[in-house]
Amino acid sequence: MKRTYAKPGVYSEVLKITDADGRVDYDFAVVNVLDKAHPDQLPPSIHANYYPTFGIRPGDPVTFKVRTFRTTDGKETWDFGDGSPKVAVQSDGNVVPLAKEGYARTVHAYEKPGHYLVRVERTDRRGFPAIAHLHVRVGSD
Repeated sequence: MKRTYAKPGVYSEVLKITDADGRVDYDFAVVNVLDKAHPDQLPPSIHANYYPTFGIRPGDPVTFKVRTFRTTDGKETWDFGDGSPKVAVQSDGNVVPLAKEGYARTVHAYEKPGHYLVRVERTDRRGFPAIAHLHVRVGSD
């Protein structure tokens, strides 16, 4: 598969795998796109995580954390993949490396069991995005 990116950024591509029995899983690849004319002008990057990662049931609180690097512009926007409204948070942009409170935190609960593809992104003042995906599995009761 070939893909062309319109502007520099840190992108997250999604690979969906379905086996012969119909079971589904996902994997992600991070793609760093630089401006050939200005390779020293790095786009923002992003790190996202959540917990708990196993044993999540409908209604359980799930904590999501995110931190963007190389920008303090804008906010991170979460799309939890379940049709709920997007949530905006703001990490510190890694102004202080290893800062204990550098990650922005939000809590979300899923109403139904399923596989959810979560997306979080932040854009700097140049319009360069940093995008991450997470795969959240919510089991049935």
